[in-house]
Amino acid sequence: MNPIHTVALSGQNRVMSWNRSLTNDFSQATALVADANTTTRSVMGAQLRELGVRSIRQASRASDARKHLEAQTFDIVLCEQDFPQESVTGQELLDDLRRGGMLPLTTIFIMVTPEASYAKVSEAAESMLDCYLLKPFTAARLMDRIAQARKRKVALQDIYQAIEEQRFFQAARLCLERFDARGEYWPFAARVGAELLLRLARFDLAQKLYEAMVAAQPEPWARLGLARVQLELGEPYKAKPLLESLLQDGPNYADAWDNMARSLMELGQFEEALTAYKSATDITPSSVARLQRHGMLAFYLGDKDEAIGFLERSTRLGLGSKMFDAQTLTLLAMQRFEIDEPKQFRGFMQDLRTMAERNPESVRMRRMTETLHVLDVFLELGVEPALEALAVLTAAILEPDFDFEAACNVLSVFALLSTGDIVLPDAQAVVHKIGLRFATSKAMSELLMGAAKKHPVYCEVLSSSNTQVLWQLDQGLAHSRSGDPGKSVEVLTSAGVASLNAKMIETAWRVLKRYEADIPNAAELGKILEPWRQKLGTAHNKPVLGDRNMRQSGGVSLRGMDSPPLQPTMAPSNPSLGAEAQTPPGTPVAEVSVVVATSEAAPN
Repeated sequence: MNPIHTVALSGQNRVMSWNRSLTNDFSQATALVADANTTTRSVMGAQLRELGVRSIRQASRASDARKHLEAQTFDIVLCEQDFPQESVTGQELLDDLRRGGMLPLTTIFIMVTPEASYAKVSEAAESMLDCYLLKPFTAARLMDRIAQARKRKVALQDIYQAIEEQRFFQAARLCLERFDARGEYWPFAARVGAELLLRLARFDLAQKLYEAMVAAQPEPWARLGLARVQLELGEPYKAKPLLESLLQDGPNYADAWDNMARSLMELGQFEEALTAYKSATDITPSSVARLQRHGMLAFYLGDKDEAIGFLERSTRLGLGSKMFDAQTLTLLAMQRFEIDEPKQFRGFMQDLRTMAERNPESVRMRRMTETLHVLDVFLELGVEPALEALAVLTAAILEPDFDFEAACNVLSVFALLSTGDIVLPDAQAVVHKIGLRFATSKAMSELLMGAAKKHPVYCEVLSSSNTQVLWQLDQGLAHSRSGDPGKSVEVLTSAGVASLNAKMIETAWRVLKRYEADIPNAAELGKILEPWRQKLGTAHNKPVLGDRNMRQSGGVSLRGMDSPPLQPTMAPSNPSLGAEAQTPPGTPVAEVSVVVATSEAAPN
């Protein structure tokens, strides 16, 4: 069968199942009950059966509930807020699942708790929780809560169905129409619509919608959305004051701390970023994703004790979870190699191989296993076989999909093997190639040096590479300053293609777009540049920790858009959705929705 048809049928099946769950007949609905108390679980299960639900699974631990929710889509989830035997709360579980894209918008998620407070309710609203349910409650009360949640999902059914069928422009148009008309559940529709536009790299339109929402109802998620747009546009200096204002009003807003850490990293303020990550992990100490990011940054900054503590904790909590990042195992294995604990090193390496076997299509995980394989060969067979394995690993440095994370891992292996009397042939030349490709800013350069910290000579090479990149950029732009922008584009393009330096390619593109009318062969240069822009992407210009395809903090879980091909790493050549999208600042959102409506034919 044609793979496109297979995807389409899969989407139709999901929609059919979901549509059945929106009828008054609960017999086809599936439910999960998560509560540490056996009696409470039994009572809630019985209440659901009174409503007609036949398929009910139970979990006594938050970790078990996580596994169920990752493996299966449920129509209804009843989750206890507090799990006495675990540090994770129901709220933290929900937060992590949303961040990992494990919960579709169609699932009714009800938090069960013996108490409620304004702080909990407001936090739940940010997590897009359907409602809180206070213990004790009757079957009638439960039915009322489910009915209220279902009412919203029925009202937004056309939006959800468009998303499930991957008609993302259509879904965005429907969201904007509801927002313009202030139709039922319009704030929720605005949030989904803005997220769609952000994921589709329609940053100008996403910003207009977030701004309109802030003007109508200055919700924290909308203010955070404005900062996220600035980060996607590569303007962390604009995002930072927005986040500072947001955190001043709500210091316990963990998603805002995540994005603050991201903006500080992109500004090269790593110690401040580490402090921001600490604030996020203090608020949600059982969030697997946050523990990993905190630990990774500490690792590259040289604070190995703090790094290992957070990474090991994330492994205990999340290993086996779809939200667990394989890079955690890579860093832990390297640390065990460094302190000469081969047994523990091989344990982490085996866990990584198991993850890679479960994800055979992942080039990222394959590269991680190849990285640790070099160290394993050295332990088992010695220097010469290790050098052969290292040659295979470094052969990928100039492949388009070789990314910043892979570069850091290669540098770490070089540094680990270069201790003692081992001589790595052409090592400095390889490090220089990595530097020319990725040392595009102070932030990127310093993180690369953090990976190679055990070998000062490599750090010097990376620093000089950064200097050379900046010099090449300046020399390329000098032609534009002297009146020959076409020459600038040619010089920058040549240097960028030779080193696969995304910053040079993007700078060439910006010069081309700015002086297009003055460059006779602009169309020809554009045809050369465009494929390289799409291959390299802006993500290669940013110091990203962990899987860059994971949904960013503060975003809405849109499961149809969670696979990498649907998450652009670079804005399209033409960032508009149609000719009408060239609108000045302050354009009413009603006009923006018309723009989206004209763009359904645009490729997703």
